[in-house]
Amino acid sequence: MRIPLFFLLFFFSGCAPSLDYKMLNNYARLDDCQQAVAYLEKASDSYGKNKKLLYLLDSAMINMRCGDYDKSNHFFHSAEELAEKLWTKSISRELTSFVISDYTIPYDGEDFERAQINLFSAINYARLGDYEDALVECRRLDSLLSMYNDKYEQKNVFKEDAFGRYLSGILYETEGNLSDAYIDYYKAFKTYEDYATYYGTPMPSSLVKDLLRVADATDRFDDARSIVGDTKRWKWPGQKDVKEQGKVVLINFNGNSPVKISNKFTVPTSRGPISIAFPSYKVSRPSCRNSQLIVKSEDQTLRTDTEIVEDINRIAVKNLDDRKGRVITKAIARAVAKQVAVNQLTKDENVKRLFNIINTIAIERADTRSWQTLPGEIWLATHYLPPGKHQVYFNYCGRDQYVEDIEVKAGETKILLVDTM
Repeated sequence: MRIPLFFLLFFFSGCAPSLDYKMLNNYARLDDCQQAVAYLEKASDSYGKNKKLLYLLDSAMINMRCGDYDKSNHFFHSAEELAEKLWTKSISRELTSFVISDYTIPYDGEDFERAQINLFSAINYARLGDYEDALVECRRLDSLLSMYNDKYEQKNVFKEDAFGRYLSGILYETEGNLSDAYIDYYKAFKTYEDYATYYGTPMPSSLVKDLLRVADATDRFDDARSIVGDTKRWKWPGQKDVKEQGKVVLINFNGNSPVKISNKFTVPTSRGPISIAFPSYKVSRPSCRNSQLIVKSEDQTLRTDTEIVEDINRIAVKNLDDRKGRVITKAIARAVAKQVAVNQLTKDENVKRLFNIINTIAIERADTRSWQTLPGEIWLATHYLPPGKHQVYFNYCGRDQYVEDIEVKAGETKILLVDTM
């Protein structure tokens, strides 16, 4: 009986119910938030015991998109706590996954996914006007990425989050802390230089203007000019002028996150084929990447183009590519461990060949679990406004959509969120 039970253990190791993301996305696209939230709550069992983190992350994102930022952060905090526990246990857990499958261990998220927990939680707090807690999340994001980067001998490219730094600078400036705002604008600038190299993300012009303005106000203009270069081509309002105005910051979630797919290569042997599987990302680029922030008041209409500040699609692909060597090494080790286990259980060559065939066809597959409710990209636009009441619109590929009415005071910042996922 040992051999059949052994095969059954392998066969059922990867079998688990899964969520119908197509259904969930249909609810979200129709702006039917109540249905989307209710569907997630009813479908919690569909995640299975080893995908609890994904349930928490999906619940956090759906509630965020529905405007329930407090409830969203409740899920984000639970996800952060669980992800930290799973990550600290990852080494001991991997010993069992060598023998069976990655699906036999709880999903602890990609490094960039765990980092997005703090970034999106910060956006939630910013939407609630709680800039102090938003800054706490930005600092935790920075600490988390530093810890992950220290973990690996081969360093990941994603060692700092440029948009997280930029958002932190905006929040510090909003709080009147220009010194810390300058530091984060400076670090964001340097990180976007890396983003341009590895992800093709251009330097946001709004960041350059923010950096130069705050540098001038804190007597650090020469320092800023050393990284910006020619500053004559940039025009920005002085700090004295912006103190007398309000500011709107519009964040746009655009497109869908990439989806993991399984790749497999098979090596023929005398005992039958041996397969090794590893994941890769399939990216679906948004159909529209052209949008504007529009602010209307009694006597004027202001238009500002959005700029991409976080290309999650490309970050995901590069992050997985950075660890591809570790993934393939683990897959090979698992294949070897399976062969050792079979050799210990039986000396029958026919049984060994049968196992390899079953393993190739039905068992060996890559871990394709991922956070599928993330946006594919984040875009941003900012504009200074005279104090008073304004109507905010968002133009998405030629179509204006109403966002909300706002009232800003001198020195006040309003952070808005638009979802075009």
